[in-house]
Amino acid sequence: ALQVLPPAILPRLISMFDSTTPGMLADIRQHADKGDLSAMGQAAHKLKGSCSSMGAIHMANICKELQHKGETGDASNLNEMVAELESIYPATLAALKQAA
Repeated sequence: ALQVLPPAILPRLISMFDSTTPGMLADIRQHADKGDLSAMGQAAHKLKGSCSSMGAIHMANICKELQHKGETGDASNLNEMVAELESIYPATLAALKQAA
C-alpha cells in the first residue's frame, strides 16, 4: 500500500497511524481483559483497517484473527495474541518511518 501513495503524504499518514494506534491497542487490551470479546473484535476490526492501509500486514493479520475470535466468542490464546500485537507495534512503526 505504501508504494502507491504520493511520497509527500506518507509522513502525515504515518504520524496519524502513530497517534491513533496506541489508543486502539489499549481498547483491544481493555476489552480482552474484561472478556468483552465482541467489543474486542470491533476494536480489532478498526485497527485492522488502519494497519492494512499502511501496509502493516503482520499487525493486520493478527487483528483479523482477533476480530474473528470476537465474532465467534473464542477466547483461546487471546492474551498471547494481544501481547504479540502490542509487542510488534514499535518495530512496525519504526519500519514505516524508515520507509517514508
